[in-house]
Amino acid sequence: MRKSLVPLIIILFCIVLLTAIIVKIKPETRQALASESSKFKKPRAIYLSNIETVKEAELPKIRQHIMDEKKILNLLIQAYSKFDEGKLSEAESKVKTVLVFQAKNNEALSLLGKIYYLQNEYEQAEIIFRRQIAANKKSASAYNNLGQVLLKQKKYYQATKCLLVAQELDPESGLIALNLSVAYSQQGKKKESLASFQKAFKLMGTKVISVANHPALDNIREEKVFIEILKKAGKGPALSKKMEAVNE
Repeated sequence: MRKSLVPLIIILFCIVLLTAIIVKIKPETRQALASESSKFKKPRAIYLSNIETVKEAELPKIRQHIMDEKKILNLLIQAYSKFDEGKLSEAESKVKTVLVFQAKNNEALSLLGKIYYLQNEYEQAEIIFRRQIAANKKSASAYNNLGQVLLKQKKYYQATKCLLVAQELDPESGLIALNLSVAYSQQGKKKESLASFQKAFKLMGTKVISVANHPALDNIREEKVFIEILKKAGKGPALSKKMEAVNE
């Protein structure tokens, strides 16, 4: 019986001894040992929640780089070439391809809007020019083009608002002033129309003669200021009658 208790007594003695040793170790030493052991922890596993997903705002950038930049530029040049040749359908196809990869390409949007305009698809042109403005709010030409499209749809008030923004962005544009004169004339606002026509003459000179007989300006045609402007531009009454005869 006594011999069988010897191993148990030895084990108990060892436990008591180890406990005494641990208690006597200074707190600083225990902390140091703990920090050393932490260096050998296994790395954390990667979970799906730790992986960042691609943000929606970055998707256009990814799509943009799928197609080589030089190829896109060449495609846009080809579209303009077809446009200049009068091949509007081919130009439309190419410029639409550019917009698949660069949805906010200012030149491509401008060209597509002009194509729709020349095809008398004014509602489609309006949509495109509004897209262009959304992508570039500082584009005077986009506001001017949108104003032109709205005039074709007889949305005179909206057209005037767009043209005023265009003029604010580019106050030295005679073309915008001329378009504003047309917009005001169509609304019967003679004073504003004459003021804009006068500004267009100051900026464009004799070039205003080319549109002087446009029906859109009929509301101000007999006004003294209008007649004086035409005389200054070198377009006297006799020449005016000659042009009217040609138009008839």
